[in-house]
Amino acid sequence: MEIGKRINFRRKELGLSLRELGDLAGVTASFLSQIENDQVSPSLNSLQSISTALKVPIFYLLNEGSNGNVVRANERTKVFFPDTKIGYDLLTADFSKQMMSYIIRMEPHANRVAMTLSKSTEQWMHVLVGKMKIVVAEDTFILDAGDTIYYDGDMLVEFGSVSDEELVIICCITPPVF
Repeated sequence: MEIGKRINFRRKELGLSLRELGDLAGVTASFLSQIENDQVSPSLNSLQSISTALKVPIFYLLNEGSNGNVVRANERTKVFFPDTKIGYDLLTADFSKQMMSYIIRMEPHANRVAMTLSKSTEQWMHVLVGKMKIVVAEDTFILDAGDTIYYDGDMLVEFGSVSDEELVIICCITPPVF
């Protein structure tokens, strides 16, 4: 099922019109219609706003599903957002559990400003490759490969690559909202 079909299914499941969902997500009804009809691909920020309005993790809209508890490396959901130069590989298959995890891949010097999530979370990041700058509340940290950070998701301001190589991070969130 494509992103547009998942958005349409969830919107109807909640009994929302395109206009109502648009108002909740901060996008136009016509833009939502184009997404639902697979005429345009939403940006990462738009998709996060829509998923928050639909009260589902963003990966609910992206995940192709899985077979049980195992996510095979060659079968996991992968998505790349050219507008932000960031890609995500989903490592968990079931959003009804208490935690979700994924790999974040960022091109050199790419940056992600955090958006408000639908509920409070606890998050953990581990840098596999590269160097990351992360701002949590008023504190800025530079993390190298092998370093880990744990924080309240509401306090995340931004994070990004601060080197000339790809940044690869494993991230875990509880509860699953992203």
